Amino acid sequence: MRLKKIVKIVVPIIILLGIVYWGYKFINNTSSLLGVVHKNADAVVKIDLHGIQETIVLDALSSPKFYYNNISFSSSKKEKDSTLDKGINLKPYTVVLYTLKNVENTVFSTFPIDNFTGFNAYVKEYIKNKKGKIQNAEGYKYAVLEKSKVCIAWSSKNLAIAATPSKIDITKVSAVFTDVLVDEKLITDKNNNLIEQLKNAKDHIVYLKGTSVIGLNFEDGKLAVSGQLEVDKSSVFSKEITVNSVPNASLQLYLDYSFTDENHKKDFISTFKNSSFLQKSNLQIDSIAKYSNGFFSLVVSGKTKQQDTIITYDYDNNFNKVEKKTIQEKEVPKMYVNLGVNKNGLPAYLQEQGAIEQGVFTALPIYNFYVSSATKTSLFTTAKNIPKTAVFKSANFLDITADFSKLKNDISFPKSDLLFGLLNRLDIKANQVKPGVVGLKGTLSAKRDDVNIITQLFFGLENAK
Repeated sequence: MRLKKIVKIVVPIIILLGIVYWGYKFINNTSSLLGVVHKNADAVVKIDLHGIQETIVLDALSSPKFYYNNISFSSSKKEKDSTLDKGINLKPYTVVLYTLKNVENTVFSTFPIDNFTGFNAYVKEYIKNKKGKIQNAEGYKYAVLEKSKVCIAWSSKNLAIAATPSKIDITKVSAVFTDVLVDEKLITDKNNNLIEQLKNAKDHIVYLKGTSVIGLNFEDGKLAVSGQLEVDKSSVFSKEITVNSVPNASLQLYLDYSFTDENHKKDFISTFKNSSFLQKSNLQIDSIAKYSNGFFSLVVSGKTKQQDTIITYDYDNNFNKVEKKTIQEKEVPKMYVNLGVNKNGLPAYLQEQGAIEQGVFTALPIYNFYVSSATKTSLFTTAKNIPKTAVFKSANFLDITADFSKLKNDISFPKSDLLFGLLNRLDIKANQVKPGVVGLKGTLSAKRDDVNIITQLFFGLENAK
């Protein structure tokens, strides 16, 4: 009888808590998206922080031993400091990033300020620690953080952040800051079409642009990505590609961007026109595009040995400065880079520009790439021998596969052993579903298939510090 009474009390409480939690999610799923997206946003990325946290909590309940063995229960000063009121929640229910058509290569985000007094004190200290300087603008303040390539701006209501891979140009982002912080050109209508799309997206991270929808999800043992991208209906992608595959390679990548489509060629030139690597090598991207057909492949498979000539200087008995050459042998990855060409002039062009000397591509100083040519390809290899290949046909114009246990042995860079040791395989494929639509699907798998990939990578990298 006593057990029945307990059940009668506990069950309604559980149901009530479930209803409260459902209501919390239902309200925040919409409210967290309002007032944080520019009305003219072009592309939008929603990061469902709450959904990710919820997934990790459930994962901890299903794999308690893994979490118990990795979590440190000692508190740190940083953890205590994080409880201070910053006046703003930088880890909200959902974070939304967006781009605008008239501001190239820049991502924006907006956060509401809850307590301006607390935020003002926090932001001043933060900028001081980042060696930044607070500037005044009409209706808001801002600071450019050069090292982070980020600019932050704020009013009494909102914080706006602009991030770019290159140096921040305040003249390009100031108009957006005025829109967001002064004129408040933010979507606040819960029935807005974009808000509806974001609200209904169940992925941990979702990318939206027009009819393009790409979702990423962190699951037990893997990161999964899938969706469709809207492209120009006139875009031409090969429906079938012949691929020369190297068996048992640690990494294989091929992309056929099909330069028979002039727009593809223009996109390629536009993307790489400001490349510092090309500029330093005296190479012009439009000249490379002229000789290329848009096909590119990369294979890493094993290791090989190369010789470097080390030049030092010494003095002879007559105190004359003399050059001294020493041959040094080093082990490097076997890499095969294949560029599709529509003319045989690419190697000749590279040689004219001084990028090829005695059959070696010298623009990449890390490894020696030996250059050879055939009717439709130019091959750059770190090994002098050409690999044996298996020929197959594919409907994918993009295909990337990696076996990290093999790649760990073939490629070495700082902490590569650690990172590759936590991962298992990478598989990404893209194909044209129909005119104007490209399908994308891929997975990145970790070593364990019973623990969420986020926690595997986080604890694996954290415990190695």
